Amino acid sequence: MTREREELGELYRYSGLGLTFAATLGVFALLGHGLDRWIGTGPWGLIVGVFAGFGLGLYSMTKKLPARRPPRGPRDPSA
Repeated sequence: MTREREELGELYRYSGLGLTFAATLGVFALLGHGLDRWIGTGPWGLIVGVFAGFGLGLYSMTKKLPARRPPRGPRDPSA
């Protein structure tokens, strides 16, 4: 039962990360689109908003994910 609860907890955590990423991207895209309509700059506000949302969403996601290190193998005595 404990292993199932751990897997369910991981599922919730990772699905929450995906939703946070999508929400960040969507909010910044909407802000860029609104800026385009207000100032009349064409698609440039939307493009900048999408890239900013993608970058900030990715940054947020990498901060929340645990750092994984590669497994350490036996040491090479010749090195």
